[in-house]
Amino acid sequence: MALAPLRLRGVRVAVTVAAATAAPLVIAAPASAAPAPDPPTPACGTPDGGGFPLDTRIHGGPDDYPAGGPFQSWKLDLTNTTDAPCSGVHPVLVLTDRDRALRPEQIRFEFYDAGSALWRPVAFESTEDAENVGAFTGFGGFAVPAGRTLTVPVRLAFEAGTAPDEVVVNAAIVQRQGEDGDWVGESGDYRLTVGPAGPRLPTAPATSPAPATPPAPDTTRAPVPSAPPAKEARPPAPSASATRSPARPADARPDRELAGTGRESEEYARVLVPLAAGLLLLGAVLVRAARRPRHR
Repeated sequence: MALAPLRLRGVRVAVTVAAATAAPLVIAAPASAAPAPDPPTPACGTPDGGGFPLDTRIHGGPDDYPAGGPFQSWKLDLTNTTDAPCSGVHPVLVLTDRDRALRPEQIRFEFYDAGSALWRPVAFESTEDAENVGAFTGFGGFAVPAGRTLTVPVRLAFEAGTAPDEVVVNAAIVQRQGEDGDWVGESGDYRLTVGPAGPRLPTAPATSPAPATPPAPDTTRAPVPSAPPAKEARPPAPSASATRSPARPADARPDRELAGTGRESEEYARVLVPLAAGLLLLGAVLVRAARRPRHR
């Protein structure tokens, strides 16, 4: 079986294309026995001025990917710059990380197959240069009409435990030609950062905002704590009015207190003086009666 060696920025990618239309695109060593090849797919058109038939662009992706986070979406544009259709197109994604620590099983990647209305996963393999390569397989390939652009939705994530790193993503575009493949496009760099998983903030129960000045305590019912019940709530500090003596209301003035005290003394005197005089008189009568000699 023939191989189509591709070189993408110094990365040699050997792409083996299966013969069956629905067979996957395999990145592996050739088998010992090859099936009969399908009729060759018509080649893509020849662009004016040379270059690749398909302009390829990665766009719409975020800069940061937290390890263990959800899928993040972006798009892969395939633009046919020729006057002939280009079918059987299989993008090949190449991920190169700065620390050469990224492993294939840590990459989660899917592309949308509009013909089947399915998200299809992409399996990655490591190369000798520690790049991670994954081909869009499981279908017959994309078809891009002449002079048109096909936008392929994709989504990427990294498993929990992936070390913080900087990653460069490229897409090489391969057109299946029977048992072989032609390199018909290449994207620019998409740079991203794999970061640590974000902290999970505890969800606190909603509480009403505390007033600027604590209200006076209500003696008719128990106070309601404004803090969560994780700790024993302290009663609110008593207001200035609650700390005053009951004999002196907050709005009383000294002259009013003195006037009120004088009136009360006069009333008490009017009642107590006659009563005291009566008691003294009664006591004197009793004493005299006790001293009087009894007749035998």
